[in-house]
Amino acid sequence: MADSNHLAVLSLGSQRVGGAVFAKSSKGDLILKKYEFAEMVGDPSVDATRLPQLKVAVSELAAGLKLKGLEAWYSVPGHVVFTRFVKLPPVSDDKVEQIIGLEARQNVPWPLNEVAWDFEFVGEQSAAEREAVLVAMKSDALNEINDIVASTGIKTDGVDLAPMAIFNAFRYSYPEVAEPVVIVDLGARSTNLVFVEDGKMFTRNLLVGGATVTGAVAKEFGLGFGDAEQQKTSHGFVALGGTVEDHADPALAALSKVIRNSMTRLHGEVLRTINFYRSQQGGSTPQRIFICGGGSRMGYVAEFFQEKFKVPVEILNPLRGVQLDRGVNADAIGQDSLAMAELVGLALRGAGSAPMEVELVPDAVANARDAAKRAPLLVLAGLCIWALLGASIIYFKKADEAVKQTLAGLQTKNQQLTEYAEQLNGLDKHLEDLKGQAGQLQEMVNDRSYWVRVLNELNQKYQNDLIWITQIEPLKNDVSLTPVLSQNAQGTTASGAVSSLFQLPGAVGTTPALDPSAPPPAPETDKYTLRLLGLYRKNDEGQEVVYRFTKSLASSEFFATENIAEKLNDYVKAEAGATGEDRYAYKFEIRLPLKQPIQFKK
Repeated sequence: MADSNHLAVLSLGSQRVGGAVFAKSSKGDLILKKYEFAEMVGDPSVDATRLPQLKVAVSELAAGLKLKGLEAWYSVPGHVVFTRFVKLPPVSDDKVEQIIGLEARQNVPWPLNEVAWDFEFVGEQSAAEREAVLVAMKSDALNEINDIVASTGIKTDGVDLAPMAIFNAFRYSYPEVAEPVVIVDLGARSTNLVFVEDGKMFTRNLLVGGATVTGAVAKEFGLGFGDAEQQKTSHGFVALGGTVEDHADPALAALSKVIRNSMTRLHGEVLRTINFYRSQQGGSTPQRIFICGGGSRMGYVAEFFQEKFKVPVEILNPLRGVQLDRGVNADAIGQDSLAMAELVGLALRGAGSAPMEVELVPDAVANARDAAKRAPLLVLAGLCIWALLGASIIYFKKADEAVKQTLAGLQTKNQQLTEYAEQLNGLDKHLEDLKGQAGQLQEMVNDRSYWVRVLNELNQKYQNDLIWITQIEPLKNDVSLTPVLSQNAQGTTASGAVSSLFQLPGAVGTTPALDPSAPPPAPETDKYTLRLLGLYRKNDEGQEVVYRFTKSLASSEFFATENIAEKLNDYVKAEAGATGEDRYAYKFEIRLPLKQPIQFKK
């Protein structure tokens, strides 16, 4: 825990970074000794520029507040942290952490070894039902932020979440509030909603913030983001609805209406979250609304929310219970207090008196804490080592012969292990051979379904009932791999040869069947072809139905056809009907080369 006289804290916002130093009085009250804010320019939604600007801002605060060498709590924005409220089944206390771990693995969208995560119970903890909040952040992103803080000379005491820090600040500053309330923290990139009710809390982050309003102003008036931000902060306010007259300046009136439209979108998101809180979390409708954050400095924000929700709306003052040191300007802090809720909540964490205590631990902090826990043991171990070394010197002087005998035994053992290593190398080689055989068996299993998929592909390519396939056979180097199925089947001759519409070299009109006793031909590369024989019914399009069917097949993954439109006659032959001829159907033959070489066996 940090020194109670120097409770250093940092609020790492998306567009504004705040820092402060608190102290703790003898009665436990917080004393604000000094504070500063540093602005980051540009669009906060552009992540590429945030980390360099964050480093500059933290460096400015470290120098201005003299934080170098101090331990500090800092908060990260709500939109970079995954937050989920879960209800736990009734289990004994010794199994609660196990159940929480299971819930984290089921709900956190990243592997747990890649995140920093924590949990905290919320609300009444009865035996029948418990509720906990899970928080998680990618370790890489958290470590990047922590490295920036550490590079300025500030030591990390702990890392909190912005909405949790705001909850702690509210409970400290408004202990008398008993009715259900919602705190609307209007940030630059997002808005945090914190519901507080009867000892419980619920939070949700909305990706609508001050940058959304600035973007709308920039788009409406054709300004750059920086100019639009300057217009918003200098002259912007929310136009009031109802019978309120527009501003006398037409430019400011137009600006206020653009801001109101953006705030109306935020109102819709807040309303949906309230309905979710009531229906899914069993919460009550808020009776009061507190607003804070940099966005609440804009004119008529409180009046806008009061107009929309019809409940009292007031500015959250996180300094109600905080004493001001004599060096703090009481007049200037009035406007700055809107953005100090996180700083107060973080000071409570440093003082060890916060009702909500979740923490994200960077790797460097975890390692340092682990080393600190082990430091006494390491000192004791060092003393033991020195004592052991002294005893060892005496021992080894008297045990030289024993060492030599041990060395001889180790040499024998080494020889045995070398023999075992050779045996293991042989077994590894045998294992690789078995893996190769297993791969071949796997390939054979896959080939079993090959023809089923081919036939299914042929069946799906039918476009009408004008075509019948009467015979399917595979060819290897234009020679049939299957026996003649029937002497009288279509596509056969009385001698058993397969007739063909293609005129092949050396076999005019026929394709000889493969003779099992003859040695197979040995071309440079075997060519496998699927031969389809069939009939097409007489129709108005004639042979075109066969050509269209062939082109459809050529697009299949099973066939290796090239330039089908130009070389169509190389793949398909079809009889042409004569005018006035009284025939019902005509023969066709299709030959398509197969992509996958298949070993056909009779």
